[in-house]
Amino acid sequence: YVKFFLLDDLIDNRQQVKFYLPFDNFKTKPTFNDVKDYLTYKNKVTKFIQSRNNRINKYVEQLIQ
Repeated sequence: YVKFFLLDDLIDNRQQVKFYLPFDNFKTKPTFNDVKDYLTYKNKVTKFIQSRNNRINKYVEQLIQ
């Protein structure tokens, strides 16, 4: 699933999901505590998108060669 949808950048080297913010097993509300949390989330999402786009580009390059 992860490989097929090119989601490798969401998984760490131990095959665990990389969370953008600390994860407490759904005990707290899914809102940001402050601006710092929001900016951390935003930056990590942006990094993921860039990494995934690079992965997709590499995949396409392999296909057209």
